[in-house]
Amino acid sequence: MAKSSSLRKSIYIIILLFIILMLAILFGAFRTSSIGPDLDKPLTSEEVAKLLPRGQELATAGDCFGCHSLPEGPLAAGGRAIGTPFGTIYSTNITPDKQFGIGNYTRADFHRALKDGIGKERGNLYPAMPFVFTHMTTSEDIDALYAYVMSLPPIAVPNKENTGVFVLPVRPFMNFWTLLNFPKQNAPHDPQRSAEWNRGAYIVEGLAHCGACHSPRNLMMGVEFSRSLQGGEEAGLAIPDITAEALSKHGYDTASLSQFLLTGNAPQGSAFADMSTVTHFSTSQMKKSDVDDMAIYLMTDKQGKILGAKAPPAPLPEASSPEVGDVSQIMETGRLMYMSTCAGCHGITGEGVPNGIPALKGNAILAMDSPETFISVVLTGIPTTTFPNGQRMYAMPSFADDLTPQEMADLISWARAEWGGQGKPVTAEQVEKLKKAAQ
Repeated sequence: MAKSSSLRKSIYIIILLFIILMLAILFGAFRTSSIGPDLDKPLTSEEVAKLLPRGQELATAGDCFGCHSLPEGPLAAGGRAIGTPFGTIYSTNITPDKQFGIGNYTRADFHRALKDGIGKERGNLYPAMPFVFTHMTTSEDIDALYAYVMSLPPIAVPNKENTGVFVLPVRPFMNFWTLLNFPKQNAPHDPQRSAEWNRGAYIVEGLAHCGACHSPRNLMMGVEFSRSLQGGEEAGLAIPDITAEALSKHGYDTASLSQFLLTGNAPQGSAFADMSTVTHFSTSQMKKSDVDDMAIYLMTDKQGKILGAKAPPAPLPEASSPEVGDVSQIMETGRLMYMSTCAGCHGITGEGVPNGIPALKGNAILAMDSPETFISVVLTGIPTTTFPNGQRMYAMPSFADDLTPQEMADLISWARAEWGGQGKPVTAEQVEKLKKAAQ
């Protein structure tokens, strides 16, 4: 009896300690502040004037207005929908409006939001705000950002209500999320590398938060930093791997990657979907030297070698697969489907039309290991896109109602084999799955 009583007592103690630990996490006991003690002092007017140009550059590099603005709405007034598996989050008003924006934010409040992911009124910020990246930003640069954002015109636009689970009081539970998904990291710095590499690393891994889209995420939607920049998934699209090896495999070098970031266009394709927002609001407006540094960092492998374009993978071999049938027949059917459906715009040899229709030959989307993005483009189409340098690409229509899943699968299989070096045929089931997800 004594042993049984002692065992029960031990179990109760363990349960009690577990409850105490969970409550401590819930109330943020483990979250230490990353900001310095000297931030209670406001910036002087002279300091603000000096910081403004730098702050504007940083806001551009961070694509702050790409997320915190609607295409047809006022700058920085929020309202952009950010879809998640748990509901929709709407970006907030970050103008200095005191009622709806961040006009009541002190210098310390602003630092805490970018460094720790904790807002002034709302408490824990959702990771749609990329604080897991912006916390790498130096205090001097956050001061510059603060000075610039607070210089914007205040706009009294109310914030939209989130949907799904985000209508519930779940912000305190973000303390659990941050405990598991918010590693405190410093921006990469290697004294053995060039100043350009280090500058590019600071931008890419920090404010530009390229890894937010171009990295895999775990079940909690946290970034898998151990696989940073190795590709992700967003809104039904496979987001490309942008490690140096993958970029060079798809034909990029530092010059063409810099061209793509500055203009939204390169021989490897044109920016669309969310990447079009990035090139429009951010990279095309940045200093060319900063964009060149980003390209140098991204094109440098782990051994420190700057990679260049590689030859495309070998085309699809003539063979049969028990899963998809006779590959030769698929290729012939796909070729005929392309000629009758796509060649009128994209050309018989996939050459496209300069300043009007993207080339498919050499297009990096076709060369991706995953066919999801190419399937989604054929299914849903792309609206007319205007690029920062005055170029424009005409709208591509949706073929969801014009082609059967099998016809679309054959067409995509042929195009990927012909111009992307991808030998695995796409199946009708893959097309049907993405078609249902898009409806």
